[in-house]
Amino acid sequence: MASPLSFYRSLTILQLILLGFSLVTLPLAYALTTALLSVERLTDQSQQAVLDAVQAIQASRTLVEDVTALERHARQYQVLGDPALMEAYEARRGTLNAALERLYRLDLGPRVWEQLRLLERREANAFEVLKGQAHDSEAVREALSVYPVLGDLARGVFQDSTRAVSREVEAMQAHSAEVSQTLLWQASALIPAVLALAAVFTVLIARPLRQLKFSIRALGAGRFDRPIRVTGPYDLADLGARLDWLRRRLVELEQQKVTFLRHISHELKTPLTNIREGADLLSDQVVGRLNDQQVEIARIVHDNSLQLQRLIEDLIRFSVANTAMPVIESRPIRLDDLITELVEQHKLAARSRGVEIELALSGETVNSDREKIRVILDNLLSNAIKFTREHSSVQIHTGHFGEHVFVEIRDQGPGILPADRERVFEVFYQGDVRPRGHVRGSGMGLSIAREYAKALDGRLTVMDADKGACLRLELPRVGMAPPDPTGAQTQTPERAA
Repeated sequence: MASPLSFYRSLTILQLILLGFSLVTLPLAYALTTALLSVERLTDQSQQAVLDAVQAIQASRTLVEDVTALERHARQYQVLGDPALMEAYEARRGTLNAALERLYRLDLGPRVWEQLRLLERREANAFEVLKGQAHDSEAVREALSVYPVLGDLARGVFQDSTRAVSREVEAMQAHSAEVSQTLLWQASALIPAVLALAAVFTVLIARPLRQLKFSIRALGAGRFDRPIRVTGPYDLADLGARLDWLRRRLVELEQQKVTFLRHISHELKTPLTNIREGADLLSDQVVGRLNDQQVEIARIVHDNSLQLQRLIEDLIRFSVANTAMPVIESRPIRLDDLITELVEQHKLAARSRGVEIELALSGETVNSDREKIRVILDNLLSNAIKFTREHSSVQIHTGHFGEHVFVEIRDQGPGILPADRERVFEVFYQGDVRPRGHVRGSGMGLSIAREYAKALDGRLTVMDADKGACLRLELPRVGMAPPDPTGAQTQTPERAA
């Protein structure tokens, strides 16, 4: 016998929806049918009770009238002896018997039936006497004494019939209240059951759809590290398997891309190094003296070889920054040490342009990937030195707010137009303002920096500045650096020539 789970997985989503609707509507249909039958039965009983009550009252009232009329005819016959009076008596007696028949057919209880039989028997005895004896005989006079008793019996039947009708009405009211209570309890039990069934089928239908939604979002976000598993109806599980195949295919393509870039970088490294070294030898006139035009050509070759090398490095970095499975190696990092190290690396570039690097560091610590932060700050500092005015300065400032730390790098160059504040992070976008006398960049540095910032759960933005450009890196804050023994909160700005 198949288990419920295997049966669930063998269905399609359409079959599951139809099954859910069927099971949810089944209790409602049962409740509606039961209510209709109960109301119909109650209505029929009420109609029959009303009809019986009307017949009982009419018949018992007729019985009283007939007994009174029979007594009147009997007494007149005893006095006058007119045969016509006996005929009238017999005619009225037929009406009495018809009323008795109607009352016998009604369920008025044993007491009423006993009274009816006694009334019928005594009236029959009196009629036999009247019919068989002379009108002025002693037997007839004795027979007339029974008619007051017959009147009492008829009135008793009328009263008992009225009471029986009242009891029937009370019984119908009690039955109606019982039916209402039963329907109420039935509804109280069925509504939670229906809601529970609806909730179960909602979960059974929504869960695989939610799994598909999250899986598609993960694919769109480039997170290919987790297998896609959709548990549910057969067609949705099959769709999940196809999505997992797509995930594995994307991982393969990503690996092929990374392998291709590494191969290209390796293959280009040797000839590019030879070109650069050859240009250096020509510029240094090791192989012989060169005229001014030849020196200029050698310098152009040297600069373009540097540009080509940097472009290849940026392409590799950008590919890694956009890889499907970025690896984050988190560990505590003191930003002061990292920034000081980068400043040392850029001293020569800053000195060649007469730029001073001013530091205002607050001893912040983050738990993040050191290499990715180094790439971000290296790009920002390199751009600041490149675009700032000659013989000016670049300021680096750190601090914290709330649960975040920030690093701001400000230059005194032409700045970034408001319309370009987001475009500068696009791939290959360089803007209209370019530095003079410098190797042209690839336009990917800030794009790589922003991708790395997102990978570290931070953000990189262009801030408002009175002059020059100011870029700000924000990262989640882990803790403050140990307090300075001297009590100073901010280091004395350092200057690097």
